[in-house]
Formats: sequence, structure tokens, C-alpha cells
Amino acid sequence: MRHRISGWWRRQRRGSLELCCTLDSELPGYHFEAHLTGAWQQPVARPHHNPQAAAVEYALTLAQEAVGTVQLSQAALAEARANRQLGRPMDVPHTPVRLLWAHIRLTADPQQADRADSLLRDQHQTEHHARQDHHRLQRAKDLRDALLTDPSLAFAYWFLDHPETVDEQSVQRVEHLINAAASYAPHTTWVQVARILQEFVHTLPDESRQHLIISLAHILDRYGHTDRAQQLRATAQTPQPRTPAASESQGRPGD
Repeated sequence: MRHRISGWWRRQRRGSLELCCTLDSELPGYHFEAHLTGAWQQPVARPHHNPQAAAVEYALTLAQEAVGTVQLSQAALAEARANRQLGRPMDVPHTPVRLLWAHIRLTADPQQADRADSLLRDQHQTEHHARQDHHRLQRAKDLRDALLTDPSLAFAYWFLDHPETVDEQSVQRVEHLINAAASYAPHTTWVQVARILQEFVHTLPDESRQHLIISLAHILDRYGHTDRAQQLRATAQTPQPRTPAASESQGRPGD
């Protein structure tokens, strides 16, 4: 079998290839000038109508795959990559043709190479700025959602990025921000809960109201909020004004 295969390729046709063309660089529209040379062979027992075209097409395909990710200003690198692929005998896939060797010479116009590099720099800067803008926008959206859920997070956000501004004036500005957030989103969950509690507490008798507030203070103590628990206990000891609805429910003298 080995002798028959060897004899099969000894009865062959040979030929050379040479042509000039262009190959795409990394940037679309900017091309390398290519000069391709090489040689091919074909067994006589299995003829191909145009073995030279098959060899050229295969060589150019390999070369384009090698240089298509290289900048136009790096012609030497592109040429070395292409010739690394082309410097050994290879059978053309699905075709009775062998590419014995090939060599490609690449050049690029210096002015076009400079323009291509400039365009690539601008493209990379644009992509970088777009990623930064997207990050800032997403951060702003996340902050907005957090503030609408709990406006007190504005303190943490502001002082985290600006620790040097922790003074009385900055605290007042952040308090205004909290009030604005609450006004902007009056239907958020925390506002609804506060209103429900407020309406419920004002309808209770004094003893029941004080018992509820003290119970809430115990819950705050349990979760480590001692200061707020003390504030609630102080609130329980302070007489609460009656709402108009509660005052009317008690009636007027003489009714």
C-alpha cells in the first residue's frame, strides 16, 4: 500500500502560482497589498480541472485568517503570521491538489496605516467612554431605586464618596434631599407603612398608644438600635395631639 501511494503521487502534474491582491486588515476598508508565490502538485490519476485555482484559493484563505486581526501598521507581523501557515506542504481539503509551498509578501501604504491607527484609537476611546457612561447611568439608576425605597440611604451614599464634607451644612443638604425624595415618591412602601402606622396610632387611646410605642422600642432594642428605642420611649411619654377626626369623634360640649 505504501508503494502504491508513493507511485500515485510520482505520476503527477506540477505548477507554480503567483499573483498580486489585497487582504483585509483588522479595520474594515483598509487592506494589505499582497504578493503571493508558491507551487502545487496534482496526481495524474485524479485530475482536477483547475488545480492552480484550488491552490491559490486555499493559500489566500489561510493568509486572510492569519492577517485579519492585525493592524495595517503591523505589516511585518501580519506577513510572518501568514508565512508560518503557508510554509509547509498541505493537501487542499476535499480536492486532489497539494500546496507544496507558498510565500506571501505584505506591504501597506504609510498614510493609510496612520489613518487606520487613528480611527482605531478613536474607536477604542469611544467604546471606553460608552462603558463609563453606561456604568454611571446604571449607578444613578441603582441609587434612585435605593433612595425611593429608603431616602436615608442618601447619607451613606454621600458620605461614602465625600467623607470630607461631614459638617452641619452638608447634613442639612442631605436632609433636604431625603425630603425631596419622599415628596417625589409618595407611594413607595416605606411611606405607605409610615402613614398606616400614623393613622393607626392616632386612633388609639393614650394607654394603648403608649403600649404600642413601648413595644416597638423593645423590638428596636432587640435589633441593636438603642438610641432609636430611647427616642420612641420619650415619644411615648410626650402627650400626642389629637387629630381633627379624633377630636370630632369625642363631640362638642352641649351636644
